Amino acid sequence: MLNFSKSNLVITFFATLLTLLIFYLSMDELLWLKFWSALSIPPQPAFSDLKAHVYYYNCFIEGIDIFSEKCSLIPAGGGVISTHPSIWIDIVRFFKLYNATNLNIFLILSYIIYFYLFFNLFTIFDSKEKKFFLLIFFFSTTNFILIERYSTDLLIFILVYLLILLKSDITKFSVIAVASLLKFYPVFLLLIFIKNKKFLFSSSFTLILLIYIFYLDEILLASKNLIEMALFTAYGSRTMLKAFYHLSENYNFFLNNDNLDFYRNITIIFFIVYSFAFTFLGYFSKKQKIYSEFSISEKYFLIGSSIYIGTFIFAANADYRLIFLIFTIPYILEINNTLIRYLLSLCIIISINSFLFQFGEVLSISFFMRAILIFGCKFIIFSSFLIFIGNLLKKIKFLKLT
Repeated sequence: MLNFSKSNLVITFFATLLTLLIFYLSMDELLWLKFWSALSIPPQPAFSDLKAHVYYYNCFIEGIDIFSEKCSLIPAGGGVISTHPSIWIDIVRFFKLYNATNLNIFLILSYIIYFYLFFNLFTIFDSKEKKFFLLIFFFSTTNFILIERYSTDLLIFILVYLLILLKSDITKFSVIAVASLLKFYPVFLLLIFIKNKKFLFSSSFTLILLIYIFYLDEILLASKNLIEMALFTAYGSRTMLKAFYHLSENYNFFLNNDNLDFYRNITIIFFIVYSFAFTFLGYFSKKQKIYSEFSISEKYFLIGSSIYIGTFIFAANADYRLIFLIFTIPYILEINNTLIRYLLSLCIIISINSFLFQFGEVLSISFFMRAILIFGCKFIIFSSFLIFIGNLLKKIKFLKLT
């Protein structure tokens, strides 16, 4: 990736050109809002998620506890209480992102790297089908909102990409640790060490212990302040529960404000048990050839699926986090069963374009049917990934003691 081949120069050129076009577009707020609205993205001020960290920083230095008190500087529509780790305060301070010039440089460099890595996947994916699927990802509403907002996930995507390039497990663990400090969910990437059981358990224990000692309070606050979106444009156990909560409000079911916390805990426990059950199902469901190594597509799959499964179980996630499904493309398109391959591909295409389905009267039959389609697709992806993880564990005889 660091050589100056013709293909790399071409990729760098287009990554830079696209970045500058987006940055130029952001200078006209009205045009920016119209452009993203035309792409079915609910428009907000340019790069609103990244700029929110600057607003939180400004509130923080004014003495406001941004993890429990509202930051009045956040524009309408944004989360007024921070759900990000406190390290973002240090990042804003270190890079001096409160300075407009520094913020713009940070933005431009980030987008150039992001687009370069994304375009570079076209050279890595080795078939026309995979490249076409990648193109669908690029023009998906998931990618559009990630770009429009500059979600934290964009920066984490860059770090996660390094896991493909790095050889040493120690170095990979360091990258996962850094990514987990930016937003807690990359801790699920520890699953990529399943081939090396000793390192998996030791690294998991180390990272979880560090997070427990230094970040437990922040995790609990983030969980408490997490906005549980009951929208097509979100996924996860808590999203599904929140959707049922709104149905319960309208149709007088058993779920209400008094018992919501209880059923939230029950829901997470259910999905943990469900995950173990389906992983074991994948492990014991069929005979599997035993290999000592994973293929490239299987390594990619572990990256994308571990994030999706972990975040699905424990959180409510905006759909820009589905960008990590991009790493599962090679594995899915190599599935021998045609029905499963096409079903999963269709579910992913629908899921990463969920903004196209978010319209109409929320209590209408058509809205309800679309909700079943979107949430059903995301649940099918979740369940399938668990079984595939079980297959991969079987492949390396993970449950054997020796």
